[in-house]
Amino acid sequence: MIGFISGRVLLKEKDYLLLEREGIGFKIFLGENSLSQIKEGENVKLFCHFCIRNEKPELYGFLNIEQLKIFETLEKIPGVGPKVALKIASKGSLEELMKAIKEKDFSYFQKIKGLGKKKIQKIILEISGDLEKTQPKISKQDKALLALVSLGFSQKEAKEALRKVPSEIKDYEERIKKALQILGGG
Repeated sequence: MIGFISGRVLLKEKDYLLLEREGIGFKIFLGENSLSQIKEGENVKLFCHFCIRNEKPELYGFLNIEQLKIFETLEKIPGVGPKVALKIASKGSLEELMKAIKEKDFSYFQKIKGLGKKKIQKIILEISGDLEKTQPKISKQDKALLALVSLGFSQKEAKEALRKVPSEIKDYEERIKKALQILGGG
């Protein structure tokens, strides 16, 4: 089917946009976070999921393949429709969702309209194993880099600090601590 569409954003509404591609306007539903990152008139590339709902074809769009995989995993759960799956998939990053599932953090899901406690429990139970398969394998060096970037350092600063960490320090948590000392000037 349709894997992705790139084109110019003609119109942006509350839960969808119209994307022009070679004279055709595609109505594509997006999550609130994704829509907030897109401006009318700009060119975008969206990864898509096509489905037929209530006998009508619908397209759901995502800024990255990771969100699409989360959506497709969620949508397979009985009782979770594409609109709710879209809200969950675009709420945050894969790491945030995985953390909420592992910790059974109901508060992460409670602000999503259309989700009650029983449905949240079902989602956590059903996808805890499936989502781990979609998470890319990250090396210990990359984990240390990601941790430093998430703390507010630029990628360049983080890489430079990690380069200065002695190579005999293998544990990535120790590498992070040492890099923080380097970044802090101590």
